Amino acid sequence: MKPSILILILFLSACESKEEQRQPAMAVSKMAIPETAGSNEVSYVSADSYTPPSDKDPEEEKSGELIMKRADIRFQVQNVEANTRNIEKLVSARKGLIARQNLSTATAQVSNDITIRIPSSAFEELLEDLKKEAQFVDYKRLASENVTEEYMDIQTRLKTKKEVRDRYTEILKTKAKTVEDILKAEEHIRVLQEEIEAKEGRLNFLKSRVSMSVINLEIYQKVIYKEAPALVVKPYVA
Repeated sequence: MKPSILILILFLSACESKEEQRQPAMAVSKMAIPETAGSNEVSYVSADSYTPPSDKDPEEEKSGELIMKRADIRFQVQNVEANTRNIEKLVSARKGLIARQNLSTATAQVSNDITIRIPSSAFEELLEDLKKEAQFVDYKRLASENVTEEYMDIQTRLKTKKEVRDRYTEILKTKAKTVEDILKAEEHIRVLQEEIEAKEGRLNFLKSRVSMSVINLEIYQKVIYKEAPALVVKPYVA
């Protein structure tokens, strides 16, 4: 393998392994990115001066906070079947959806566990609508999580990884001449692509949870306990 290719691959590998150990704010500023110069030379941009290109203005990316909302509610209703139909209508009117239902019957009550996905803009309104269906509220728990910092950190790391991947791709196309060079470059590209896809998946998850809040609702109806009839076994007659 040519010395220049070996040095470049080792350098990129070292940079990539160290990147995950750094604090979010340092993820970009401390990483040197290779830059091709001429046909057979590789130079590096200053680690302190390099800034990955952005499709959006930095202030636009930072505007607004990303909040994931969740509610866990349990209350008694008059009739589980009828109230479930009412709840379905309320959710539909707020542009939400019923993600899951689990209807069960016990000795003294009938219950339905319902998972609701609702646009975050209608989260509080739907909670008020649901309260009107209750005869008695056992509990109502609200939780929120600010994921703005995590989201911005992943975006930064994702851009950096794409930059490094693109450099490896350029090396593969223009610098790698031997089979060993090609295999090493392809392996680094494969690993980077897997990490990129994982981070993109996490971003998509955060976007989904921020835009659509979750309400875990349990409604129940008390019923009069009835003992199951005894099983009568008739004697066998030949």
